[in-house]
Amino acid sequence: MGPRGHTALRPLVVLYRGKSQWYPPLLTVVLQLELPLFVYAHEPRGPLEAALEGLLPLGLGGAVLEDPALQARAAAHLAHLEPEAAQARRVDLVVPEPTGSRGFYQGPIALARLIGRYALGDKALWVGPLSPELALGLRGLSAVSVVGPSFPEGEAFLQQLPSPQRGVVAVSEPQAQAVARQADLLIYAGGPLPLGLIQPYHRVLALRPLSPEALLRVGECFPPELWQRFWLSALLEPLGYTLPPEAFVL
Repeated sequence: MGPRGHTALRPLVVLYRGKSQWYPPLLTVVLQLELPLFVYAHEPRGPLEAALEGLLPLGLGGAVLEDPALQARAAAHLAHLEPEAAQARRVDLVVPEPTGSRGFYQGPIALARLIGRYALGDKALWVGPLSPELALGLRGLSAVSVVGPSFPEGEAFLQQLPSPQRGVVAVSEPQAQAVARQADLLIYAGGPLPLGLIQPYHRVLALRPLSPEALLRVGECFPPELWQRFWLSALLEPLGYTLPPEAFVL
């Protein structure tokens, strides 16, 4: 599970905007497993850069960045980025080090693990807003096609994948239906999901909630909560805690 020999609690701050979805499950798992962390939530009002620079002087163990805008700002500010963070230009975890804070982006790692457990080798169709920052997490699929707003945008997304994985870009509903019939897995990232795309044999990896109508049509759905559990599990690893996704309650 992770180190439990520490007596002093290391503060871990969750930086969010609006309403935090990550703070409650992180707090719960820390309390249940008696991890030597003190988790608290903070909605930054001042400059994010000042908050990040204060992590080491204040003795914090790290900062979890939940909001996408905060993630992008942190990536632009930090000098030390792990490969996933450097490619995505996003940071969801900052760990202070004597030579400067280090930025991690665990979202693609979490997605790769979810796919590795439930959909390894599947042919997938991405439906909804394109998320280039998650492209590294798709490496376990045999092929990835996209329903894109335009060919250039769809092709730019696919270019981040190894060439054997690159499928096709569909920009019209008839094209999307034809591509969907060849897919095992639909990756739903939000927005309209035409019911005509869904086949009874499809499984759906839902990064956003599916409509009740869509849920009735799919063979199997991996809900957003499952995706979030994998993400929370990955977030704690750089801090020294290896917990299964099932440890987190959403």
